[in-house]
Parts: sequence; C-alpha cells; structure tokens
Amino acid sequence: MQKITIVLASVLMLSFGASSAIAQDETPQPGWDFGWDEEYEEVSWLLDNGGGASVEFWIDNRDPLPLDLNIEWEADFGADLDLSESVNVGAQSNKSFTLEISNVTLLDYLANSTGNLRITATRASPIDGSDLTLDAKVLEGEFTIPRIANLDVELIFLGYPVSAGTTSQMEVVITNNGNMKDKVVSPTLVAQGCPQLSLSGLDDLENTVVDSVHDGTEINTVTAEVSLSPASSHPSKECTIELAIVSDGGGGTSITTQFVDIEAVSDSSGDGSSSSGGDGDNSSNPQNGGDSPGSFIDETMPASSLLATTLVIGLVAVLPRKKR
Repeated sequence: MQKITIVLASVLMLSFGASSAIAQDETPQPGWDFGWDEEYEEVSWLLDNGGGASVEFWIDNRDPLPLDLNIEWEADFGADLDLSESVNVGAQSNKSFTLEISNVTLLDYLANSTGNLRITATRASPIDGSDLTLDAKVLEGEFTIPRIANLDVELIFLGYPVSAGTTSQMEVVITNNGNMKDKVVSPTLVAQGCPQLSLSGLDDLENTVVDSVHDGTEINTVTAEVSLSPASSHPSKECTIELAIVSDGGGGTSITTQFVDIEAVSDSSGDGSSSSGGDGDNSSNPQNGGDSPGSFIDETMPASSLLATTLVIGLVAVLPRKKR
C-alpha cells in the first residue's frame, strides 16, 4: 500500500511539472517587434499612376508596460512617406498602422524600376538604463515604378498650297511622353470634306517604335511622312487632314488635325473662233459676188438666163423709136 501511494505521488508531481513547463512556454517573452501585414510581405508594391501606394504594418508589444517608439525612414526615387515620427502601443498588445507612399514622379524613371524604403523604430526611453540603439529594429520594403504610356502625334503645317494633280508630303512627328518605349498601332488618316484628295503613308506609320527618354537612344521623337495627292479635277478648297494613332502600351489614342489648301488647275485654252479671214461669210462683199446697190445682174444666175437678158437689151437698142 505504501508503494502504491509513493507511485501515485510521483505521477502527480510529474504531471504538475509538465503543466508548469507548458505554461512557461506559452508565456510571451518580454520585448517588441514589427513587420509588414501578410499581404505586403515579400512582394514589391506597384505604385499607382499618381506615384503613390498604401501599405500596412504592425507593431507587437509583449512588454507589461506601454511601448513608445521613435520612427525614422528613408526612401528611393524621392518618395515621401506619411508616417508619424513617434507611435505608442499599449502593454501586451498589437497595433496596425497604414503607411502612405507618395510624390514619386513616375516619368522620371524607367518603367519597372524598383526602389527601396527603410523604416527604423527605436524605443523612446531606455529600460534599466540600456542603450536605446541596441533595441532598434528595421523594416524594409520595395516598390515598383508602373508603366506610363503616352504617345503624341502632330501633323506639321505645309506652308504652301498643293496643286490639283500633284503630290506633296506632310511631315508627321510622333513623341513618346511615357517612361518606356512604345509602338504605334492602328493609325487612321482621313481628309474631311475632300473626297478627291487621296492620302497614303499609313503602312509606314504602323508598328513604328518610339523610345522614351529612359531607353537606349534617349531620343523620344520619330518623324515620318504622309502623302497628299489631290485629283487633277480637284476644286480650289481648304481641306482638313486628321491623323490618329493608338499606343500599343495602353496609352490610348492621340489625334491631330491640320489644314491644307488645294489649288485647282487653271484652264488656259481659248475658244478657237475668229470672224476675220478669207474663209468667213463673204456674202455681203460685192467683190465676192454679194449683192450691191444698183446691180440687177446676179453672177449666180444661170448662163441661159444671162444670154436672154442680153438679147432683149440689144433689140431695144436697135429698134426705131416713133416720133411724136
């Protein structure tokens, strides 16, 4: 019986010891820590088109006393961080904070470039006279420059009229105002109100690649030409030329218009008529057989009629006249 009692007592003591060890393991150790919320861990945060982003982090205070921290930060690309210089976390509690990144000028950097930010938190007051810097903790993150696509097109004014039946070239300037090389797709070219004006050159514009100022050439403009060919019968008129291009990078459509004067071909040929010369109507010219006053003989009379008339005149002349 005594042996059984001793065994039971030993078992109870072992059970109590194990429970105490487990309880000690579950007791949080004093101290504090901070980190990114799970959504923002180990990823690069893509800035929005305004050059900003919003991320969250937490601070965990395991101390039995409230925690006051001083915050310092630094960031690449001239980014600003909206973050208080000091924070307070209650005793044995966890608190979340929102960090606002802003004022990154996206066009100053090549798309997909990455920048870093660094947050340093330090206790505002020492514990037991310890060195504050020994308790500093650092949180680092990365953000990415998004692509900004923006192609702009411009038709250059000719400065002179185009004659009907001829062809002239109008210059086109394409500018990449984005932060990565882009390509022209789906160009369109129309002449408003001038159906007799033929336009060409779209094949040369299609798939034209334009670098940004951050790419290898650092030249963000490309020039091209479109042809204007008014028909020979085109009237004198001012025509409106409209050119539109689409950015392959998603920058939308750019439209430009320009005016051009078309000059009709002048008609320099005469009517070819003349009222003078020997081949005209000479029926009124007496020398050419026309009628003249005092003449009763028409040269157009038949020869027999002319002979009979002559005989009658002769007989009248020789016949004796009676005396009164």
